[in-house]
Amino acid sequence: MFFSLLSSVSLAQSDKAEHKINVTIPEVALLGLVSETDKAVSMQPLMATEAGEAVVLNEISNSRIWINYSSIISEATPSRKVVAVIQGELPEGLTLKVAASAFTGSGKGKLGTPAGLVTLSDQPTDVIVDIGSCYTGKGINNGHYLTYQLEKEDDENAYAMLSAQNTAVNVVYTLTDYR
Repeated sequence: MFFSLLSSVSLAQSDKAEHKINVTIPEVALLGLVSETDKAVSMQPLMATEAGEAVVLNEISNSRIWINYSSIISEATPSRKVVAVIQGELPEGLTLKVAASAFTGSGKGKLGTPAGLVTLSDQPTDVIVDIGSCYTGKGINNGHYLTYQLEKEDDENAYAMLSAQNTAVNVVYTLTDYR
């Protein structure tokens, strides 16, 4: 009986099959701007109220435009950043600055670090740096909000260059790779 049990166990067969699963995670670099109201920012100096006073140009607008982004980096591209450029001409004698807030919201991952208050120009300027694989969350109250400042240039003749006018410029943000 022992031998018959042993022989039936040894006659039992084992069968297995396998296949390979390839996992591909693509690089992702998406950026969007969202606003609580309108994406257009109006900047108008505080007018002088008494003779002899200057027009107040600093901290004209605290806009609540939010930058949202999604990023998956590769080994070849270990980090990303958000840069901004101005398209168009500011009135002579003025500079436009922007600061991104620290991240807030529902995002996860290696979120970027604000570069501080930076002066914008027609050349790319870092606004948020050191972005890894992450997402900020979607919509307002997620990501980094932007605060703009319009300032008189440091040149002693900058105020003399001011003239009454309406000017529109575009600020273009790009999520880009860097090492």
